[in-house]
Amino acid sequence: MKKTTITLIFTVFLLTAASAFAADPDAVYFNGKIVTLDASGSTAEAVAVKDGKFVAIGTSEDIKKLAGSSTKRIDFDGKTVVPGLIDGHTHPVEAVRMKEKWVDARFPGVSSVQQALANIAARVKIVPQGEWICAAASSSSENKFAEKRLPNKAELDAMASDNPVVFLNGTHEAVVNSLALQKMGVTKGVTRLKHGGIVMMDEKGEPTGDLIEAEGDVPDFPTKEELTRYFSKDIPELWNQYGFTSVLGITNAETLSVLNAVASSRKTTPTLRYTAPVWTDPAGKLLPEDLGTLAISKEADPAWFRTGGIKVWIDGEPDARTGAVYEPYLGHFPSDFPGGKGILNSDQAKADGLAVRIDGAGLMSLFHCSADHSTDIGLNAYENLLKSGPRKNILRIEHFGDFMMTDEELRRVVAMDIKVSVQPAWLTNLARANYENLGKERADTSFRFRTMIDAGLEPSGGTDVTGIYLVNLNPFLHIWAAVTRHSDMGIFHPEQAITVTEALKMWTVWAAKAMGELDRKGSIEPGKFADMAVLSDDIFTMPQENLKDVKPLKTIVGGNVVYEAK
Repeated sequence: MKKTTITLIFTVFLLTAASAFAADPDAVYFNGKIVTLDASGSTAEAVAVKDGKFVAIGTSEDIKKLAGSSTKRIDFDGKTVVPGLIDGHTHPVEAVRMKEKWVDARFPGVSSVQQALANIAARVKIVPQGEWICAAASSSSENKFAEKRLPNKAELDAMASDNPVVFLNGTHEAVVNSLALQKMGVTKGVTRLKHGGIVMMDEKGEPTGDLIEAEGDVPDFPTKEELTRYFSKDIPELWNQYGFTSVLGITNAETLSVLNAVASSRKTTPTLRYTAPVWTDPAGKLLPEDLGTLAISKEADPAWFRTGGIKVWIDGEPDARTGAVYEPYLGHFPSDFPGGKGILNSDQAKADGLAVRIDGAGLMSLFHCSADHSTDIGLNAYENLLKSGPRKNILRIEHFGDFMMTDEELRRVVAMDIKVSVQPAWLTNLARANYENLGKERADTSFRFRTMIDAGLEPSGGTDVTGIYLVNLNPFLHIWAAVTRHSDMGIFHPEQAITVTEALKMWTVWAAKAMGELDRKGSIEPGKFADMAVLSDDIFTMPQENLKDVKPLKTIVGGNVVYEAK
């Protein structure tokens, strides 16, 4: 953000060729420090809104002159206003579900195996026999718990012999008890679950209780009524309070029909714009023959609901020691995949085929690649696709460079114009575990946002909130981490710090571009959706140490205030 404030010359966006306005603006907002994030990096004092879009931007004096008798007039009270924030990679259904229903086993609030087991035991006392009990734990619990391990099957059996129990260590690894294995149909020799989850076995071929990449097999499915409430009420309310006006909300195929029903009903005006990629099983085996069935209904208003494409898991994640690496992870944990190099959900041939199939259907491809081996596979697949002709849609790598990134991978991403999503707040959650799992040489290549941007990359910010790290739903925690380089092991490579403006762009213009929606959102410009966040502090002049404490005072979507801090 420039230190000098540039006041825009009064600009009116022509609604018709005949006149500036066919009718009075619906609302004018004035007396603010409005950071537009347009191409010139300008600021303004006021905006006018008509039919949910910005129609004029300029000085308070000029914009207020446009107001008619029916126009709402809202005073920003001198506050800093930024474009509506975009969560460029998140899992809203899972987040609401875990927040509402699951046992809390998250670090640092839960700091040991014993405390996690006690929380599970407390839930056993209040639920009927046979009911599933699911516990949400922070990823890398084996690194963080006092015992330096996860609970095991025998301990879960002792806590809940009459209830199936799932202890989810992040979203890529789980430990279950004997009854859960039985309910999942796991017996000796069964190594795969229906949705691709891997069953770990001991030397005798008996299931250990450890499951890899099995979140899709956890039988805690919300009812249709619950999902309807999530999509129509709980998700918008939760994201709006953090200043979010749009999400790229990844969901599974089973919930898409409910989202489509909500999107098609048009009973009320939504308060959150939802772009909906679908994930199925880790290796994409259960994708329908017709990928068009995974699109948002044509009856839905595209201003609010859009098809997002398909997410493919190439690997797991280094925090669960399941990210596909060339060299083994350091040390050994009982839940490690044989060979100690993580897991490939999709090998090169599968990745190649999925890239062709998804792009051939005109859908956006989102490849989850968290480590060096998996990232090379994802980039190879995209490179092979582009050899056959121009892409039909956006090609993305999710979590690019969060855990590790080679200079060659960065060069290839920029050269092929691959869009990427990153999660800066993972610095505060996972930096230490990354060093313990990968060692200094590899971990030093993580979270290099300055290097990415200097190379020409425009990384999209995403919370990746699933309910595991609920604190990460705060976008200003991510901005604070990216700018100050605070981590769970101190200041992390300060030379990789980025500016506040660059960090804000991760959650606005760059996120919109990575979704293919820059023409409609991401900045405050005539013709774009009138989405804004009014902030408690001026993030461009305040002490950077306090960025994580910034709060949205108002969230405005389509020109309407949908959230106001009490």
